[in-house]
Amino acid sequence: MVGRPQRDRDRAELALNDDTHPELAGYEPHGESSPFARRRRVIRWVVLVALVALVLPVVLSTVSVSHSTAVAVCNVHARAFDDDAVGVVRFELFGAGAPGWACDAREEGGRTVPLGNLGPFPVMPRIVPGVGV
Repeated sequence: MVGRPQRDRDRAELALNDDTHPELAGYEPHGESSPFARRRRVIRWVVLVALVALVLPVVLSTVSVSHSTAVAVCNVHARAFDDDAVGVVRFELFGAGAPGWACDAREEGGRTVPLGNLGPFPVMPRIVPGVGV
């Protein structure tokens, strides 16, 4: 009986040591060189390209519609300012006020008069005859 506790202690130490398990003999961790790492990278790129392909047309369409609306609204404001003026728009991210379409009236002589900021999504104004804009 004297040798039995020593034998149990030796077994417990062997059980805690991973090198003694035959299942783990020759095991090398793969890390990034695993056979699935390349597949994961490819899937990530495919998902990224798919998301860009879904979002980009929506963004381009929104910008295009917003620009054409800003041109029309700016022309209405410019005509209310001066009958011969033409509206000129540009998008200013850090302009006066909030980010949005800046509207200028260009007169026949080439002089440009700032009319205001139309916002990022301009809307047609309601022009009341006889009342200035």
